[in-house]
Order: sequence, then structure tokens, then C-alpha cells
Amino acid sequence: MERTILTTIIITGPPGVGKTTLVRKICSNLRDKGHILRGFYTEEVRSEGIGQRIGFDVVTLDGKHGILSRENPIDKLRRPKVGKYSVFIQDFEDLTLPLLANKDSRPEPELLVIDEVGKMELLSKRFESAVEQIRKTSGSILYQVTKSNRNTLSTEITDLITMSLLVTK
Repeated sequence: MERTILTTIIITGPPGVGKTTLVRKICSNLRDKGHILRGFYTEEVRSEGIGQRIGFDVVTLDGKHGILSRENPIDKLRRPKVGKYSVFIQDFEDLTLPLLANKDSRPEPELLVIDEVGKMELLSKRFESAVEQIRKTSGSILYQVTKSNRNTLSTEITDLITMSLLVTK
């Protein structure tokens, strides 16, 4: 019997359940074990003072920030919208597409992290195409995050990735 090598872990769940927090914990656990990671996550941007959400940023795992969306962009340029947010497609592509292509001098990552493939991100057809290419490989596992399992999944997924990386080396 042929074993399928783990290539993709898909984490899904309702808004606010803790998916990004889970991904960040997994990344931290894997870095602590010496694994090479590349990718990005999204995070809310809140206004100063009242703390109301005004948009989202893209943050690479090596700490670079870029704008994904804003409620009322200062530059007033016309951009595609998702709900009340104007989406900065070019900024998003400039930051994320090089991470997916790996045409730079950094070592090949053991793990590529893409936290958030939603309506805003899919306004970029180039990003959508790059993600489709990545997902065409077999070996995907889907995790549904809930409030009852979100605290135990980080260890379970970290262990699964670590074992899979040991098998593929």
C-alpha cells in the first residue's frame, strides 16, 4: 500500500473561532523545533481610541506588513470592495506572491503557511491561481476549528507536520 505524503493542511471554521491564533501557535511550535517556515497571515487593524476594526493587514512570517484592506482609505483611490472594506490588491500581491513562488535566495521552506484564503484575497486572480497550483497536490488534510477543539489542535497539527517532515526527508 502506497502512503500519501502530507502536503497540505487546510484549517477552516467560522469567523472569530481562533484560526489565525491556531496557525500562529503552530508556526511558533515548529520554529522552536528548528523548521524553516515561509508564508503569511492576516490580522485585524483597529483604530486608536475606541478600537473599532478599520481593516486588515497581511503579515509575513518574517515580519513584513502590508495593507490588505481599509474601511476608508486615505488616498481615496477606487478599489474593489468586500463589504465596507476597500481591498488593496496590488499591495497584497506584491507581498504574498513572491512567498508562493520561492524564486529568491532563501532556503526552500519545509512549510508554507497561507492563513486566509477568503473573499478579499481571492480578488487577486494571480493569488488564486498560485494557491490552486499548490492545492493540486495530493495529501491534503482538513481540520474544522471549533471553540471546543481549538486549544488542542495546535499540538495535534504540530506533531502531524513534524512526523510528516521526518518521513519526507
